[in-house]
Amino acid sequence: MLSSHSWRKIAAAFVLPLVLAGCAGQEGAFHPGQTVKLAQQYGLVDVRQVVPDIVVDLRYTTGQNVTGQPIYPRRMPCLLLRPTAERLKRAQEALRAQGYGIKIWDAWRPSEAQKKLYSSGGRTGMFLNPKVGWSRHCGGVSLDATLVDAAGREQPMPTYFDENLAHAASSKTPADPVVRRNLALLHRAMRGAGLMPLPAEWWHFDDIDFLRAPVLVIRGSDLGVVIR
Repeated sequence: MLSSHSWRKIAAAFVLPLVLAGCAGQEGAFHPGQTVKLAQQYGLVDVRQVVPDIVVDLRYTTGQNVTGQPIYPRRMPCLLLRPTAERLKRAQEALRAQGYGIKIWDAWRPSEAQKKLYSSGGRTGMFLNPKVGWSRHCGGVSLDATLVDAAGREQPMPTYFDENLAHAASSKTPADPVVRRNLALLHRAMRGAGLMPLPAEWWHFDDIDFLRAPVLVIRGSDLGVVIR
């Protein structure tokens, strides 16, 4: 007769493949091309189609975020409202002329993701309570970004993404001259293109045309995006 320990090992041998297959099935059911197509109905575009040389590293497709786990599908497209993407293109061109570029950490954020981020990191002050109002990310008119060199390597900045708000304020002057210069480069290019830094977060930029205008909240379910 098999011991209880042996039965647990046998059960695990069957259950684990099923779990992994389920996860693969969920990821496999996601179709980025279909999401991009549906996004067009809301005025959203794939940023890479407007700015082909942009670096995209959506942090919420990984576990490197406040929740400690992926939130977006692994192949989540980087989406912005077209006018906002055009502004980003101008900022990228300005930085490319100086040997630098932009890396995007987040762009359009499904409203379901905003709820999850707030429930996990609301106390940090980085995420707006959906009961109070929606982040402009949910309308595709905001983005989180950093500075990279010509090879796409991140440059030293005041903090990393979604961390240390005590040192993340755009108004703070970094003590390190290299960080100070990098921050000035990024913010000057973004401001010149009409993308304003958020006072509390150096990495967050809002399209100036939507700072006071109502923003359409776009759900992940509208575009075939399932938030984990």
